Amino acid sequence: MNINIHLSTLCHLSKSCRKTSLNLLILLSISIVGFAQETSKYLRYLDSADVKVNNDPDLAMQYLDTIPLPLEKHISGHLAEYYNSKALIYETKNQQTELFQNFLLALQYAEKEENHYIAGFASHELFYNLYITKKDTVAFEYLEKAKYHYEKANHKYGLLDVMQSPAFVQFHDGNYQKSNELIMPKLDYYKSIKEDGYYYMNPLFMLTSNYLHLEDSTNARKYFKRFKSLENDSTIPTSLHNRYKITLLVCSAKYYNKTKQLDSARYYFSKARELRTYMNSSDVKNYYNSLIDYYGQLNDKEAQQHYVDSLDAYQSELFDKAMNVNFKVSKSLVQSNEGLMAESEKKEKNRIWIIVLGSLLIGLIIFITVKYKQIKEKFIELTQRKNEYSYLQKNHEKLKVKVQGLEKFISESKKDIKRISNIDDAKKQKEQIKELYRNIHLHSSTLIDNGENHLKLINELNVDFFNKISTKHPQLNHSEIIICYYIYTGFKNKDIAAFLNTSVRAVESKRYRITKKINLNSKNTTLHQYLLGALNN
Repeated sequence: MNINIHLSTLCHLSKSCRKTSLNLLILLSISIVGFAQETSKYLRYLDSADVKVNNDPDLAMQYLDTIPLPLEKHISGHLAEYYNSKALIYETKNQQTELFQNFLLALQYAEKEENHYIAGFASHELFYNLYITKKDTVAFEYLEKAKYHYEKANHKYGLLDVMQSPAFVQFHDGNYQKSNELIMPKLDYYKSIKEDGYYYMNPLFMLTSNYLHLEDSTNARKYFKRFKSLENDSTIPTSLHNRYKITLLVCSAKYYNKTKQLDSARYYFSKARELRTYMNSSDVKNYYNSLIDYYGQLNDKEAQQHYVDSLDAYQSELFDKAMNVNFKVSKSLVQSNEGLMAESEKKEKNRIWIIVLGSLLIGLIIFITVKYKQIKEKFIELTQRKNEYSYLQKNHEKLKVKVQGLEKFISESKKDIKRISNIDDAKKQKEQIKELYRNIHLHSSTLIDNGENHLKLINELNVDFFNKISTKHPQLNHSEIIICYYIYTGFKNKDIAAFLNTSVRAVESKRYRITKKINLNSKNTTLHQYLLGALNN
């Protein structure tokens, strides 16, 4: 019935009206098709960028930059994907500030577009990066958001990310044993997820690092071997595996430095150097600091200073880069906020306010950064002075106690001498003198030690000597260093044996071992001569 009425009405239209209507319909159809084709073209750029994020981030960024502004006009409904891809590109480039800002924008648009997967992913990345940089409790709000959106999207792997997060928190907080306890019961389950090897690689990475920090090299090697076995896993991007691997290599070098296994440390430094481009800022700092320590142990001052200078230059570069990033981020925020306010009647007013506030914020950040650096330098200087004063004060108190003890001992000895001098029986007097002699050797040794490590007391009073010999000959142990000290000061074996309450033969044996350890040719130079020459230069 209604169809017939419409047909009847159309039949009565004038010829010119029908022609005009037909022309308008054709133009409208062309516009719709043209808009759809243009939108489809830019969405293809977005898809291409997503494919190239891991393997060629520069090309991926070129695809994204090809999409013109305003983004809402050309990729409406897909802005969450756009900012998510940008954030992933910045992650591969180790640009943390841009990464954080783009994930924040990805989350905002994903919630607006009801894209629960990207909302969950962006929330989890915000948690991860916020907790690493600040340990801010706000990070856990993003973790809860990630769980909520992944459940909404029914995304198995996203929920696995959330599942592994508590172990990561303990790992990052330095609770390495607790982190292992959270990982181990689920490790076989993570291994069974063959379709995405990342969920096995990530806990293996944490286990290896945890055991290195716990100084359990056996288990560290065990899980590092498993980690490296995933190198050819096709489900894990090579760049991602290398970013995790370089951290473990630097961590291993640091561990072997600490345990004085310098050959092993050198091996891991060489392996880390091969993957230098995959280091994040934390890896670079650890790498340089470990090399500084390594060459310090080798007493190679020139190489050590080289890496000290390299570390200083890198930190200055990071500071300059952070300043430049603040300006770039401010510009990006202005552009993105223009898009978000496109639907608002107060768009222009809000945009101006954001520019003004952004400029003020940048100025404030620069001012605070400069002031913070100055205050930090002053604080470090004051802390050093305070520590030096505390050290001197502590030693002063100890010396007072020692002096009081010695004065008391001398006073008692004087009384004994006076008492013995009044004995008329020569034989008995001689026995008493021998007994007094033995008591002096026994009690003086005990008094000097006074329940403390002998080396510690001598070390406190002769810091310069012990610093020099420890640096020059790290292979000597504590008992050998104290022998060197007594030889350096000119004491004979018999005297040293009395001081240390040991036998002359034991002192001679240790002197022999010392000459072997420092490769001294005793025929040409005595140990006493060597110590005087080596430590007075």
